[in-house]
Amino acid sequence: MGERDRHRELVGPAPQGEARRLTRELRAAIEEVRSAVLVLAARVRAAHQARVWAALGYSGWAAYAGAEFGVSRSTAYRLLDLAAAAEAIEDVVARQVGPELSHAWDTGLVLPVRAVVDLKGRIAELADLIAERLADAQAEAGGAPLEPGRVGEVVAGAVAELRERPDVPVAELAVAGGPDGYDAEAWRRHVTAGRPLVAEQQQNDRALGEIALRLAPAHLSDRSALPVLAVYADFVGEDPELFLACRRYLITGDWRAVEDDYRGRQARDLLARHGEEQ
Repeated sequence: MGERDRHRELVGPAPQGEARRLTRELRAAIEEVRSAVLVLAARVRAAHQARVWAALGYSGWAAYAGAEFGVSRSTAYRLLDLAAAAEAIEDVVARQVGPELSHAWDTGLVLPVRAVVDLKGRIAELADLIAERLADAQAEAGGAPLEPGRVGEVVAGAVAELRERPDVPVAELAVAGGPDGYDAEAWRRHVTAGRPLVAEQQQNDRALGEIALRLAPAHLSDRSALPVLAVYADFVGEDPELFLACRRYLITGDWRAVEDDYRGRQARDLLARHGEEQ
């Protein structure tokens, strides 16, 4: 009798002994999957670093993976992303809590396909966040060693936290820097908090542009559209120039029609008036 047939015969509730046996088998299967993903990640990275496709006569990694394993181009590159993420997590966990716990996280829960896609290009940021959260967990434990389950929770939580954050690349912050008096982490928090607000502003400008286009269709010039928009703006208590700018945004698809032409001009006018008052 095969493994599948043996389990198909069991109709619950099972006796306690049988339930414990099935639980042990399930635990072992989960561990095998976890180990298999980590082995896969390590072997993908080793094969890519060795440029195996060149030795076998393929034009590149995607062509090699498609011919040898029957996977699509996107899957071939997603394997590389998985390998990079898994390696980074293993390394940071090993450094922070010890190599014996480097595998103490559930790859199936922590790195599903969607997570791998979301984390692409953010591996360094992920490693920093995991290290920070593990340090917090160690402090909460009063210096006592972390249990494997706790390590897994921390890693999963860090991955979920990063996936919810807007993407603020480390390189971007390093180049832009922050004002004097702000450390890097504080500046990152402020930028992260501000990004969703800017995205919301862009959505609002788009909604205003849609209203403006219904009132003054795209075939009208700005000169012809402005009187109609001025009447509407007076009713809703807004500057007609804003509606005109949002209308240009919808027509061109370029948000700079609002941010640079309208708000930028307002800011420059404000600074000019402030300079005159000095």
